[in-house]
Amino acid sequence: RSDRFFSVDSASNTLNSCDPNGIIFTGGDNDTFPLWYAQESEDCRTDLRVLVLSYYNSDWYINQTSLKAYKSDPFPYTLSLQQYRQGGPNDYLPYVNAKIESMDAKQYLNLLAKDYPALRDGQSNVIPSKILTIPVDKSAVLAKGIIPKGMEDFVVDHLQLKLLKNVLYKGDLAFLDLLVTSDWERPIYLNNNTLSQLNFDVSPYLVQEGNVFRILPVANPRKDRTYLVDSDKTYDLMLNKFAYRGLDDPSVYYNDDYKTPVLIHRTNLNSLAQSLIDKGKLDDANKVLSFSFEKMPYEVVPYDPSTPDTVSLLFQAGQKEKAMEVAQSVGVQADEMASFLIGEDKGISSRLRLNIFMIGSLQRTLYENGELELAKNFEDKYDGLMSRLQINMDRSRMDY
Repeated sequence: RSDRFFSVDSASNTLNSCDPNGIIFTGGDNDTFPLWYAQESEDCRTDLRVLVLSYYNSDWYINQTSLKAYKSDPFPYTLSLQQYRQGGPNDYLPYVNAKIESMDAKQYLNLLAKDYPALRDGQSNVIPSKILTIPVDKSAVLAKGIIPKGMEDFVVDHLQLKLLKNVLYKGDLAFLDLLVTSDWERPIYLNNNTLSQLNFDVSPYLVQEGNVFRILPVANPRKDRTYLVDSDKTYDLMLNKFAYRGLDDPSVYYNDDYKTPVLIHRTNLNSLAQSLIDKGKLDDANKVLSFSFEKMPYEVVPYDPSTPDTVSLLFQAGQKEKAMEVAQSVGVQADEMASFLIGEDKGISSRLRLNIFMIGSLQRTLYENGELELAKNFEDKYDGLMSRLQINMDRSRMDY
Protein backbone atom coordinates (compact mmCIF):
# COMPACT_ATOMS: atom_id res chain seq x y z
CA ARG A 1 0.00 0.00 0.00
CA SER A 2 2.89 2.38 0.70
CA ASP A 3 4.71 1.52 -2.56
CA ARG A 4 7.85 1.05 -0.48
CA PHE A 5 9.76 -1.91 -1.87
CA PHE A 6 13.33 -0.90 -1.18
CA SER A 7 13.59 -2.64 2.19
CA VAL A 8 13.18 -5.92 0.32
CA ASP A 9 15.30 -4.79 -2.62
CA SER A 10 18.07 -3.61 -0.30
CA ALA A 11 18.03 -6.96 1.49
CA SER A 12 18.21 -8.96 -1.72
CA ASN A 13 20.93 -6.62 -3.02
CA THR A 14 22.97 -7.32 0.11
CA LEU A 15 22.46 -11.08 -0.08
CA ASN A 16 23.28 -11.15 -3.78
CA SER A 17 26.55 -9.34 -3.07
CA CYS A 18 27.85 -12.51 -1.38
CA ASP A 19 29.48 -15.55 -2.95
CA PRO A 20 27.89 -19.00 -2.49
CA ASN A 21 27.79 -20.54 1.01
CA GLY A 22 28.97 -17.25 2.49
CA ILE A 23 28.51 -15.90 6.00
CA ILE A 24 27.40 -12.31 6.54
CA PHE A 25 27.52 -10.62 9.94
CA THR A 26 24.88 -8.02 10.76
CA GLY A 27 24.58 -5.65 13.69
CA GLY A 28 20.96 -5.17 14.72
CA ASP A 29 17.26 -5.43 13.93
CA ASN A 30 17.02 -3.04 10.99
CA ASP A 31 19.86 -4.58 9.00
CA THR A 32 19.02 -8.19 9.93
CA PHE A 33 15.27 -8.75 9.69
CA PRO A 34 14.98 -7.65 6.04
CA LEU A 35 17.65 -10.22 5.14
CA TRP A 36 15.83 -12.95 7.06
CA TYR A 37 12.57 -11.94 5.39
CA ALA A 38 14.16 -12.11 1.94
CA GLN A 39 15.45 -15.60 2.69
CA GLU A 40 12.32 -16.91 4.42
CA SER A 41 9.57 -15.34 2.29
CA GLU A 42 11.29 -14.54 -1.00
CA ASP A 43 13.51 -17.66 -1.05
CA CYS A 44 16.48 -15.41 -1.77
CA ARG A 45 19.98 -16.86 -1.32
CA THR A 46 19.22 -19.51 1.28
CA ASP A 47 22.78 -20.79 0.79
CA LEU A 48 23.98 -17.86 2.92
CA ARG A 49 24.05 -17.61 6.72
CA VAL A 50 22.98 -14.27 8.19
CA LEU A 51 24.57 -13.93 11.61
CA VAL A 52 23.78 -11.22 14.17
CA LEU A 53 27.09 -10.26 15.77
CA SER A 54 25.60 -9.41 19.18
CA TYR A 55 23.85 -12.81 19.36
CA TYR A 56 27.22 -14.48 18.87
CA ASN A 57 27.93 -13.97 22.57
CA SER A 58 25.34 -16.66 23.40
CA ASP A 59 26.08 -20.37 23.51
CA TRP A 60 22.68 -21.26 22.02
CA TYR A 61 23.45 -19.10 18.97
CA ILE A 62 26.89 -20.64 18.48
CA ASN A 63 25.21 -24.05 18.79
CA GLN A 64 22.82 -23.09 16.00
CA THR A 65 25.72 -22.29 13.69
CA SER A 66 26.97 -25.86 14.12
CA LEU A 67 23.82 -27.06 12.33
CA LYS A 68 22.78 -26.82 8.71
CA ALA A 69 20.28 -24.02 8.02
CA TYR A 70 18.44 -23.84 4.70
CA LYS A 71 21.23 -24.69 2.26
CA SER A 72 23.94 -23.21 4.48
CA ASP A 73 26.52 -25.67 5.79
CA PRO A 74 27.46 -25.91 9.50
CA PHE A 75 30.33 -23.72 10.70
CA PRO A 76 33.79 -25.14 11.45
CA TYR A 77 35.27 -24.38 14.89
CA THR A 78 38.47 -25.34 16.70
CA LEU A 79 36.88 -25.00 20.14
CA SER A 80 34.12 -27.42 21.11
CA LEU A 81 30.54 -26.33 21.78
CA GLN A 82 31.12 -27.29 25.41
CA GLN A 83 33.94 -24.74 25.57
CA TYR A 84 31.51 -22.06 24.35
CA ARG A 85 28.93 -22.90 27.03
CA GLN A 86 27.40 -20.10 29.07
CA GLY A 87 29.19 -19.74 32.39
CA GLY A 88 32.31 -21.41 31.00
CA PRO A 89 35.86 -20.04 30.91
CA ASN A 90 35.41 -18.31 27.53
CA ASP A 91 32.53 -15.96 28.25
CA TYR A 92 34.91 -13.12 28.99
CA LEU A 93 38.65 -13.30 28.33
CA PRO A 94 40.49 -10.32 29.86
CA TYR A 95 43.75 -9.08 28.40
CA VAL A 96 46.74 -9.83 30.59
CA ASN A 97 49.99 -8.12 29.69
CA ALA A 98 52.38 -11.05 29.31
CA LYS A 99 54.81 -8.89 27.33
CA ILE A 100 54.02 -10.87 24.17
CA GLU A 101 54.05 -8.54 21.17
CA SER A 102 51.92 -10.84 19.01
CA MET A 103 50.57 -14.37 19.13
CA ASP A 104 49.65 -16.86 16.43
CA ALA A 105 45.84 -17.04 16.47
CA LYS A 106 45.73 -20.70 15.47
CA GLN A 107 48.13 -21.66 18.27
CA TYR A 108 46.09 -19.59 20.72
CA LEU A 109 42.88 -21.38 19.73
CA ASN A 110 44.57 -24.77 19.98
CA LEU A 111 45.78 -23.95 23.49
CA LEU A 112 42.28 -22.87 24.52
CA ALA A 113 40.88 -26.07 23.01
CA LYS A 114 43.28 -28.04 25.23
CA ASP A 115 42.30 -25.99 28.33
CA TYR A 116 45.93 -24.91 28.66
CA PRO A 117 46.45 -24.03 32.38
CA ALA A 118 48.79 -21.08 31.74
CA LEU A 119 45.93 -19.25 29.98
CA ARG A 120 43.61 -19.58 32.97
CA ASP A 121 43.15 -16.82 35.54
CA GLY A 122 40.60 -17.93 38.11
CA GLN A 123 37.43 -19.04 36.33
CA SER A 124 38.27 -17.38 33.01
CA ASN A 125 40.78 -17.86 30.27
CA VAL A 126 42.84 -14.82 29.29
CA ILE A 127 44.34 -13.33 26.16
CA PRO A 128 48.06 -12.59 26.61
CA SER A 129 48.59 -10.33 23.59
CA LYS A 130 46.66 -7.52 21.94
CA ILE A 131 47.81 -8.62 18.49
CA LEU A 132 46.82 -11.97 17.02
CA THR A 133 48.31 -13.08 13.71
CA ILE A 134 46.88 -15.41 11.08
CA PRO A 135 49.55 -16.84 8.72
CA VAL A 136 48.59 -16.93 5.03
CA ASP A 137 49.61 -19.57 2.52
CA LYS A 138 49.86 -17.26 -0.48
CA SER A 139 50.01 -19.94 -3.15
CA ALA A 140 47.01 -21.78 -1.67
CA VAL A 141 44.97 -18.59 -1.42
CA LEU A 142 45.75 -17.60 -4.99
CA ALA A 143 44.86 -21.11 -6.17
CA LYS A 144 41.40 -20.79 -4.60
CA GLY A 145 40.62 -17.90 -6.98
CA ILE A 146 39.18 -15.71 -4.22
CA ILE A 147 41.54 -12.75 -4.74
CA PRO A 148 39.99 -10.07 -6.99
CA LYS A 149 41.71 -9.35 -10.28
CA GLY A 150 44.46 -6.80 -9.84
CA MET A 151 44.92 -7.46 -6.11
CA GLU A 152 47.27 -10.42 -6.41
CA ASP A 153 50.24 -8.29 -5.37
CA PHE A 154 48.37 -7.15 -2.24
CA VAL A 155 48.20 -10.66 -0.71
CA VAL A 156 49.91 -10.63 2.71
CA ASP A 157 52.05 -13.18 4.53
CA HIS A 158 49.81 -12.88 7.58
CA LEU A 159 46.89 -10.94 8.97
CA GLN A 160 47.49 -8.83 12.08
CA LEU A 161 44.32 -8.46 14.13
CA LYS A 162 44.55 -5.82 16.84
CA LEU A 163 42.32 -6.10 19.89
CA LEU A 164 40.44 -2.81 20.31
CA LYS A 165 39.51 -3.31 23.98
CA ASN A 166 41.18 -4.94 26.96
CA VAL A 167 38.91 -7.95 26.70
CA LEU A 168 37.91 -10.67 24.28
CA TYR A 169 34.21 -11.50 24.51
CA LYS A 170 32.79 -14.88 23.55
CA GLY A 171 31.42 -13.51 20.28
CA ASP A 172 34.85 -12.11 19.39
CA LEU A 173 36.44 -15.47 20.17
CA ALA A 174 33.89 -17.33 18.05
CA PHE A 175 34.47 -14.88 15.20
CA LEU A 176 38.23 -15.42 15.44
CA ASP A 177 37.69 -19.19 15.61
CA LEU A 178 35.50 -19.13 12.51
CA LEU A 179 37.94 -16.96 10.55
CA VAL A 180 40.95 -19.11 11.42
CA THR A 181 39.32 -22.54 11.19
CA SER A 182 37.47 -21.90 7.92
CA ASP A 183 40.87 -21.08 6.37
CA TRP A 184 39.39 -19.05 3.47
CA GLU A 185 37.12 -21.93 2.42
CA ARG A 186 33.97 -19.91 3.18
CA PRO A 187 33.48 -16.25 2.30
CA ILE A 188 33.03 -14.09 5.42
CA TYR A 189 31.40 -10.68 5.12
CA LEU A 190 30.58 -7.68 7.31
CA ASN A 191 28.00 -5.03 6.57
CA ASN A 192 28.22 -1.31 7.35
CA ASN A 193 26.69 -1.77 10.79
CA THR A 194 29.15 -4.39 12.03
CA LEU A 195 32.32 -2.54 11.04
CA SER A 196 32.16 -0.53 14.27
CA GLN A 197 30.97 -3.37 16.53
CA LEU A 198 33.68 -5.96 16.05
CA ASN A 199 36.37 -6.00 18.74
CA PHE A 200 39.11 -6.62 16.16
CA ASP A 201 40.46 -4.11 13.66
CA VAL A 202 39.90 -5.92 10.38
CA SER A 203 39.74 -2.72 8.32
CA PRO A 204 43.11 -3.29 6.55
CA TYR A 205 41.76 -6.54 5.08
CA LEU A 206 38.33 -5.45 3.84
CA VAL A 207 37.28 -5.51 0.20
CA GLN A 208 33.96 -3.99 -0.86
CA GLU A 209 31.90 -6.33 -3.00
CA GLY A 210 28.59 -4.72 -3.83
CA ASN A 211 26.90 -3.84 -0.54
CA VAL A 212 29.16 -5.89 1.74
CA PHE A 213 32.77 -6.01 2.90
CA ARG A 214 34.61 -9.27 2.49
CA ILE A 215 37.52 -10.21 4.72
CA LEU A 216 40.41 -11.30 2.50
CA PRO A 217 44.16 -11.74 3.07
CA VAL A 218 45.02 -8.58 1.13
CA ALA A 219 46.36 -5.32 2.55
CA ASN A 220 45.18 -1.93 1.36
CA PRO A 221 48.32 -0.12 0.10
CA ARG A 222 46.72 3.35 0.21
CA LYS A 223 46.44 5.15 3.54
CA ASP A 224 43.98 7.66 2.05
CA ARG A 225 41.42 4.94 1.25
CA THR A 226 39.45 3.20 3.98
CA TYR A 227 39.24 -0.12 2.15
CA LEU A 228 39.80 -1.80 -1.18
CA VAL A 229 37.02 -2.15 -3.75
CA ASP A 230 36.53 -5.04 -6.14
CA SER A 231 35.45 -2.58 -8.82
CA ASP A 232 34.66 -5.15 -11.53
CA LYS A 233 32.36 -7.19 -9.31
CA THR A 234 30.80 -4.19 -7.58
CA TYR A 235 30.13 -2.42 -10.89
CA ASP A 236 28.35 -5.47 -12.30
CA LEU A 237 26.33 -5.99 -9.13
CA MET A 238 25.25 -2.42 -8.47
CA LEU A 239 24.59 -1.31 -12.04
CA ASN A 240 23.35 -4.52 -13.64
CA LYS A 241 21.91 -6.78 -10.94
CA PHE A 242 20.67 -4.68 -8.02
CA ALA A 243 17.03 -3.59 -7.73
CA TYR A 244 16.05 0.00 -6.90
CA ARG A 245 12.25 -0.08 -7.04
CA GLY A 246 10.46 3.13 -6.14
CA LEU A 247 13.46 5.28 -5.33
CA ASP A 248 12.52 7.65 -8.16
CA ASP A 249 8.88 7.93 -7.00
CA PRO A 250 8.22 11.32 -5.32
CA SER A 251 4.94 10.08 -3.83
CA VAL A 252 6.74 7.63 -1.51
CA TYR A 253 7.32 8.74 2.08
CA TYR A 254 10.88 8.28 3.36
CA ASN A 255 11.29 8.21 7.13
CA ASP A 256 14.78 8.03 8.64
CA ASP A 257 14.82 4.22 8.83
CA TYR A 258 13.70 3.86 5.23
CA LYS A 259 16.32 6.36 4.04
CA THR A 260 19.19 4.45 5.68
CA PRO A 261 19.55 1.73 3.00
CA VAL A 262 19.39 4.46 0.33
CA LEU A 263 22.31 6.20 2.02
CA ILE A 264 24.22 2.89 2.10
CA HIS A 265 23.71 2.37 -1.63
CA ARG A 266 24.73 5.94 -2.43
CA THR A 267 27.84 5.62 -0.27
CA ASN A 268 28.81 2.31 -1.86
CA LEU A 269 28.31 3.72 -5.36
CA ASN A 270 30.55 6.63 -4.36
CA SER A 271 33.23 4.17 -3.18
CA LEU A 272 32.97 2.37 -6.50
CA ALA A 273 33.28 5.65 -8.43
CA GLN A 274 36.33 6.64 -6.37
CA SER A 275 37.97 3.28 -7.06
CA LEU A 276 37.38 3.69 -10.79
CA ILE A 277 38.78 7.23 -10.73
CA ASP A 278 41.87 5.95 -8.90
CA LYS A 279 42.36 3.47 -11.74
CA GLY A 280 41.93 6.16 -14.40
CA LYS A 281 38.59 4.76 -15.61
CA LEU A 282 36.79 8.11 -15.77
CA ASP A 283 34.14 6.99 -18.27
CA ASP A 284 33.05 4.16 -15.98
CA ALA A 285 33.18 6.45 -12.94
CA ASN A 286 30.89 8.94 -14.69
CA LYS A 287 28.48 6.12 -15.54
CA VAL A 288 28.36 5.16 -11.88
CA LEU A 289 27.69 8.74 -10.74
CA SER A 290 25.00 9.25 -13.39
CA PHE A 291 23.43 5.93 -12.42
CA SER A 292 23.27 7.02 -8.77
CA PHE A 293 21.47 10.26 -9.69
CA GLU A 294 19.11 8.39 -12.00
CA LYS A 295 18.12 5.63 -9.57
CA MET A 296 18.12 7.72 -6.38
CA PRO A 297 17.35 11.31 -7.43
CA TYR A 298 17.81 13.92 -4.73
CA GLU A 299 14.39 15.38 -5.58
CA VAL A 300 12.89 12.19 -4.14
CA VAL A 301 15.38 11.20 -1.43
CA PRO A 302 16.94 14.39 0.00
CA TYR A 303 20.63 15.08 0.25
CA ASP A 304 22.53 13.19 2.94
CA PRO A 305 26.07 12.97 4.42
CA SER A 306 27.35 11.24 1.26
CA THR A 307 26.59 14.32 -0.86
CA PRO A 308 29.86 16.24 -0.23
CA ASP A 309 31.73 13.11 -1.34
CA THR A 310 29.56 12.99 -4.47
CA VAL A 311 30.43 16.61 -5.24
CA SER A 312 34.13 15.85 -4.86
CA LEU A 313 33.81 12.83 -7.16
CA LEU A 314 32.02 14.90 -9.78
CA PHE A 315 34.93 17.35 -9.78
CA GLN A 316 37.45 14.49 -10.04
CA ALA A 317 35.51 12.92 -12.92
CA GLY A 318 35.45 16.19 -14.85
CA GLN A 319 31.77 17.05 -14.27
CA LYS A 320 32.37 20.54 -12.91
CA GLU A 321 28.98 21.94 -13.95
CA LYS A 322 27.10 19.11 -12.24
CA ALA A 323 29.32 19.39 -9.16
CA MET A 324 28.53 23.11 -8.84
CA GLU A 325 24.82 22.48 -9.38
CA VAL A 326 24.66 19.87 -6.62
CA ALA A 327 26.86 21.89 -4.25
CA GLN A 328 24.73 25.01 -4.70
CA SER A 329 21.49 23.11 -4.18
CA VAL A 330 22.54 21.14 -1.12
CA GLY A 331 24.37 24.09 0.42
CA VAL A 332 21.32 26.34 0.25
CA GLN A 333 19.06 23.60 1.64
CA ALA A 334 21.47 22.82 4.48
CA ASP A 335 21.84 26.51 5.38
CA GLU A 336 18.07 27.03 5.42
CA MET A 337 17.47 23.97 7.60
CA ALA A 338 20.32 24.77 10.01
CA SER A 339 19.17 28.38 10.29
CA PHE A 340 15.62 27.23 11.09
CA LEU A 341 16.80 24.75 13.73
CA ILE A 342 19.05 27.33 15.42
CA GLY A 343 16.09 29.73 15.41
CA GLU A 344 14.06 27.17 17.35
CA ASP A 345 16.81 27.21 20.01
CA LYS A 346 16.26 23.62 21.08
CA GLY A 347 19.89 22.64 21.43
CA ILE A 348 22.26 20.80 19.12
CA SER A 349 20.22 18.04 17.53
CA SER A 350 21.59 15.39 15.20
CA ARG A 351 19.78 17.07 12.30
CA LEU A 352 21.43 20.40 13.10
CA ARG A 353 24.85 18.74 13.31
CA LEU A 354 24.25 17.08 9.93
CA ASN A 355 23.35 20.28 8.12
CA ILE A 356 26.25 22.24 9.59
CA PHE A 357 28.55 19.36 8.67
CA MET A 358 27.27 19.45 5.08
CA ILE A 359 28.05 23.15 4.71
CA GLY A 360 31.52 22.74 6.21
CA SER A 361 32.35 19.77 3.99
CA LEU A 362 31.10 21.48 0.84
CA GLN A 363 33.13 24.57 1.69
CA ARG A 364 36.33 22.52 1.90
CA THR A 365 35.56 20.61 -1.31
CA LEU A 366 34.93 23.83 -3.22
CA TYR A 367 38.15 25.41 -1.96
CA GLU A 368 40.08 22.28 -2.96
CA ASN A 369 38.70 22.55 -6.49
CA GLY A 370 39.35 26.26 -6.93
CA GLU A 371 35.71 27.41 -6.72
CA LEU A 372 36.60 30.26 -4.41
CA GLU A 373 33.48 32.42 -4.74
CA LEU A 374 30.97 29.72 -3.76
CA ALA A 375 33.39 28.34 -1.19
CA LYS A 376 33.65 31.76 0.49
CA ASN A 377 29.86 32.06 0.39
CA PHE A 378 29.52 28.76 2.25
CA GLU A 379 32.31 29.70 4.65
CA ASP A 380 30.41 32.87 5.57
CA LYS A 381 27.20 30.86 6.04
CA TYR A 382 29.04 28.34 8.20
CA ASP A 383 30.63 31.07 10.36
CA GLY A 384 27.27 32.83 10.71
CA LEU A 385 25.53 29.66 11.85
CA MET A 386 28.26 28.89 14.37
CA SER A 387 28.05 32.45 15.75
CA ARG A 388 24.29 32.19 16.19
CA LEU A 389 24.68 28.80 17.81
CA GLN A 390 27.27 30.19 20.24
CA ILE A 391 24.93 33.07 21.17
CA ASN A 392 22.16 30.56 21.94
CA MET A 393 24.52 28.50 24.10
CA ASP A 394 25.78 31.55 25.97
CA ARG A 395 22.20 32.72 26.62
CA SER A 396 21.25 29.25 27.90
CA ARG A 397 24.16 29.30 30.36
CA MET A 398 23.18 32.76 31.58
CA ASP A 399 19.56 31.64 32.05
CA TYR A 400 20.79 28.60 33.97
